[in-house]
Amino acid sequence: MDFSSVQGKAAIVTGASRGIGEAIARVYGGHGMKVVCAARSQDKGQAVADEICAKGGDAIFIRTDCSSPEAIKALVDAAVAHYGRLDGVVSNAGIGMGGTPLHEYDLDEYDKIFDLNSKGVFAGMKYGAETIFRTHSQGGFLINVASIAGLMPQRGQALYTATKFGVVGMTRAAALDYAKYGITVNAICPGYTKTSIFGDAPEAAMDFFASDCPAGRMGDPRECAYLALFLASDMARYITGAAIPVDGALSAGHQNISSWKHPELVTGEKLSAESTIAAIMDSQAGAAIVEKYLPGFAANEQVKQAYGMTFKALAPMLGLPEQVLESMLSELNSL
Repeated sequence: MDFSSVQGKAAIVTGASRGIGEAIARVYGGHGMKVVCAARSQDKGQAVADEICAKGGDAIFIRTDCSSPEAIKALVDAAVAHYGRLDGVVSNAGIGMGGTPLHEYDLDEYDKIFDLNSKGVFAGMKYGAETIFRTHSQGGFLINVASIAGLMPQRGQALYTATKFGVVGMTRAAALDYAKYGITVNAICPGYTKTSIFGDAPEAAMDFFASDCPAGRMGDPRECAYLALFLASDMARYITGAAIPVDGALSAGHQNISSWKHPELVTGEKLSAESTIAAIMDSQAGAAIVEKYLPGFAANEQVKQAYGMTFKALAPMLGLPEQVLESMLSELNSL
């Protein structure tokens, strides 16, 4: 992959002092972009910018309250004053809030989360787009870090979900506004990702998040960061208005119980009485053993529904004398 097209581009990354924002800032800096790191934390944000520069990159830190449109405008102005241009804005700063039914939220909590997660993103897009036009950027981009909560509602997350649905909606509408003018607008929708947003969550909670994901693990912030790099590059100029999940298939649909008929495809295990019936019946030698003890088994359409099971598990339903069953299982173990 050739990311030379991003070299020299000046981009703002909000919430750059930690988590996904920090990862994006570091990846941008590592690929030759000029990075304006913005966050509330002076010490952590400055440290990120300093480390990018120490590795040969170009970055500055500007302390910013991203819930304030005035502060966002000042951030954009400061970025242009320093780098003379602006090519992109990654609106990543946001807060989580939830775990309770809607009626238990307070009105001040509504204001707090919408000020940062919604109004802050709007301001980043508004002042970012204006400045990208004004500084005549070629290949301008706006990237909003939303959430899978912006694609699928989550219980106990009414306000957070509302803000993220709003971010996805603004992203898509703005993409229509700017597609003709060469500015791409996309949203990244992370799933369970290992960041400080989980705070001191107990190990059991972290295990739940991993097990709830079809991929069986939580994401790494860099997996979002490299998508943000791709979206900033010339390779993604025809991608706009997209809300892209980075979630290990969590938002793809509801998980259900399923079983593999051919797990040996990934386990590499040899055939035995512990193998699935499907795997044994696909083996000429295995099918011969089964036909020897269970004539007509392969032609029984009803039985085929149980091909994901093993003969050992199916044994009580086969009606074979115990000694005969043991002989069949023994022969299957010798495959």
